[in-house]
Amino acid sequence: MFERTKNLGRNVTALLLLGFFSALGNGMINVFIQPYLKHIGLSPQEVGLLQLASSIALSASLIPAAFLADKFGRKKIALSSLVPILPGFLIVLYAPGFNYMLVGFALIGIGNAIAGVTLNPLLADVTPRDKLDLVSSLSQILGLVGASIGMALSWVPQLIANSHSLLDAYRTFMLYGGIIAATSFLLLLPVRDNVKPSEKFVLGFSRETLIFTVLSAITGLGAGASIQLINYYFMTKFGVEAGELGTRMLVETLLMIPFTSLAPIISSRLGTLKAVVALQLASIPLLVATAQASNYLLAAAFFTLRTVLMNAANPLFWSLTMKTIGPEERSRYTMLNILASQIATGAGSAIGGTLMNISLDSPLYLTASIYLVQTMLLYTLLKKLDNN
Repeated sequence: MFERTKNLGRNVTALLLLGFFSALGNGMINVFIQPYLKHIGLSPQEVGLLQLASSIALSASLIPAAFLADKFGRKKIALSSLVPILPGFLIVLYAPGFNYMLVGFALIGIGNAIAGVTLNPLLADVTPRDKLDLVSSLSQILGLVGASIGMALSWVPQLIANSHSLLDAYRTFMLYGGIIAATSFLLLLPVRDNVKPSEKFVLGFSRETLIFTVLSAITGLGAGASIQLINYYFMTKFGVEAGELGTRMLVETLLMIPFTSLAPIISSRLGTLKAVVALQLASIPLLVATAQASNYLLAAAFFTLRTVLMNAANPLFWSLTMKTIGPEERSRYTMLNILASQIATGAGSAIGGTLMNISLDSPLYLTASIYLVQTMLLYTLLKKLDNN
């Protein structure tokens, strides 16, 4: 695979490096954010509401962000995503009251909307069509490597801090992660945007766009119900902290690297659709086993394998959408896809957080049921799309 990465060009290389360093910084943030929220006294319902606030803000910002990206160019608008993200992140770190948190998460959601509708379409625009499978897989691999480095630091706060300063240690390491992620956007400066800005913004969608969007929304609903709350779940059920959580996330990330490297080979032999369906079906029983596990080691093992199987086909699925949907619709597709997914994920987080207050394991069973429905629809709808 890596022999084929020669001569990718400056634009692709810069965007791949941006993804690596951004993932490194966000890996440091993601491993500490839920322990941080728990240590400042937030309930699972409040954590779910914060994620819902971020999802609502993100969703409301997607159409304006896609319009601006088409009008002024994806590179310029991608850089502007830092304008709401930076103050929002600082509010989350240093103004930890729940109402302030809502504002901080909302600002981060706006920035994520801007980055979401620009960076992936920009990578697709500068990548030759015959290298999309390769570049999408390589992008995920570099992101996983970066995230694994960030996660590898998860034990450091517990080793250097006593019980009174653990919260401060979490906050400090999240700040370092934010600095790395924000600085990575400097790599956008040498990138040339190959798609000329459009004077006309058409809010229309193809049948293919609508099919992919429905599938993403159902996946988002299931993910929000339990996957996004999984660290809070593990902390509550098994009494673990960021060190144990980060170790699991690191192992998960390291396992995903070889699986993602094999994805283009598997796709060439089985076909993308059958590979995705098989992987998702195999992951569902492992989610149920996670809820039934009697200790953290078993639960972590089941959940890690579930995630590796569920996510291994993601770069190929992204490549399929980019091949199916033309350059003129990519920003609009990405906008609609993120919009539907985030609304569904936010709703799922609110539902899952409420259910977790009632019955700790019930959100995982709900997610397993939703994923089963989504996988059946995935095969049915995309098989018809292939036939057509």
